[in-house]
Amino acid sequence: MEVYDFEKSLLTRLQETSDVLCARGIALPASEVRTEWANYVEMAIEPTGWQAQWRVPRVICEELSIKFPTVVVGTVEQVLFDELKAIFTVESVQEDDVHMPDKQMVSLEELWPLKEQENDALNVDRTADCLDRLRFFYQHVWMPWDNDEDDDGSDWAEKNLYDRIKFYYDVKKRAMSKRLVSHVLALLAEANYVQKKRELLEMEIEEEDGNVNGSESESLVENRRTSKLVELHLRLNVIKNEMKILEDPTLREAFEKVRFGSTADKRTEEEVLIVVQTGTLDQHIGYLNEAKAIVAQSKTVRICDSLQGALDRCIPSNELYLPPGRHVIKFLEYLNSGGSLKAVKAMSFVDACEKGQLDAIEGKTFVSSKDDDSVLLTVDGDYCFENIVLDCGNVRTGVLIKQGNVAFKNCCLMGDAKSSTKQGIVAFGNSTISLENCVLKDFSTGIYANENCQIHLNGSIVMDCINGLDILCGGQASFHSSEIRNCKTYGVLLEVLDLNTSQEAEQTRKCYNNYIEIGRSELKFEGICEFRDNGKANFVISKTGNCKFNNSCFVEQSTPSNKRKNMED
Repeated sequence: MEVYDFEKSLLTRLQETSDVLCARGIALPASEVRTEWANYVEMAIEPTGWQAQWRVPRVICEELSIKFPTVVVGTVEQVLFDELKAIFTVESVQEDDVHMPDKQMVSLEELWPLKEQENDALNVDRTADCLDRLRFFYQHVWMPWDNDEDDDGSDWAEKNLYDRIKFYYDVKKRAMSKRLVSHVLALLAEANYVQKKRELLEMEIEEEDGNVNGSESESLVENRRTSKLVELHLRLNVIKNEMKILEDPTLREAFEKVRFGSTADKRTEEEVLIVVQTGTLDQHIGYLNEAKAIVAQSKTVRICDSLQGALDRCIPSNELYLPPGRHVIKFLEYLNSGGSLKAVKAMSFVDACEKGQLDAIEGKTFVSSKDDDSVLLTVDGDYCFENIVLDCGNVRTGVLIKQGNVAFKNCCLMGDAKSSTKQGIVAFGNSTISLENCVLKDFSTGIYANENCQIHLNGSIVMDCINGLDILCGGQASFHSSEIRNCKTYGVLLEVLDLNTSQEAEQTRKCYNNYIEIGRSELKFEGICEFRDNGKANFVISKTGNCKFNNSCFVEQSTPSNKRKNMED
């Protein structure tokens, strides 16, 4: 089902937003911005009866315990103009296994009107354009701290509008360095996360104030919440001050030099970076002797005291070697150019997994996120991971692959078995992912691959996920002596394009347990492969009208600070 999509220039976006916020020619404080948008939406949008896609936000998927991304098609029953929300009747869900209340109260910016409507009399073109303006403003212009700004009579639009929109296009068109763009996106994602946490705590504190028993345990809980709330306020204030600097083009260059150091400080020649940790002299000597056995003698070697420091200093083509232990990072750039991240100590996670001793392996090398980030590592070119555990429990996506040939050798990717939205590996088009002797477990979706992606599993195990692999239209997967087991729903979900949109179309979902019966060119099998103990089926072929996902699914975006409700009959 096709939806409206808009590509607009900076001047167009500026004019459209100015038409909403500056039409009356009076100073508009921050507290009145939402009211102006509500007035505009009431004039421009159809109040009822139009069909739309609801692209369910990740936070709602987590609340409903459904996979992310999930797309719902339905009809807008009523638009609540003052709240910038709509009562949405659910008619069909992208996933047959997803069940949710028939009626939902959703934010308007989460809705994409369908081009084909049952009621031809509706002005859906204008409705879609109105929602596009609203969505752009609240996702890219309005910041979480704007509601906290003191209303001193100043005009919010005059102070912020041009700089914010110009800043968005600077980021979009890469008018600044890649590392600064990554830093900006990470700051905005964190600001959105902090804001949502803050709202949740404020709501909990309000509820506790209305029902106080005065017990000592409740007082301790309240004190912890209050302390956390102050911490979140302070962090959001730090992000706000940093973003105000970054929005000013004249200050960015100075900020970048202070924050990251001069680009001239980065090594440009090929070299190997060996990370060391605190230990005895004998431990250091033993570790370096192990590294010596696998590092080419001709390579220049640099010793770093942390993985974070090595990542900050290296160029993408460098080889990085790690000792056993946990390495916590917050890495905001991209891995590419044939570089590698390897542990010195060889691992055999598959053998340990087969023996039920995965957690008992000694000398493991862990890489995990310092904060509650969106993505642990992002790859946009050829890269190799070897002998490491990627602990993805603290992130929403483990490894995001935008392009390139990416190899995982003797690696283990571990997620969070309680989450319904975490992905282990997400791959975009023109990517090839190879897993050799790897274990991937405890994700909502182990590997999520877009069109033109190729997945190769060789001697690897995918287990204890909700769906092991989710392959969209045009993607391919080959299995060589590999296993997918103990997945809650499906081992492999293959989504294919179905151009037949009639109600009497052929069955849209077909399940298989024996891979010999499938007969699909997208799936190839060699050697002894095992697919077993997967909840509903080992394989499912699902027909869908539009299979693609895009980068916006996996990029955190700021949203208005509204609370959500389910509407049930």
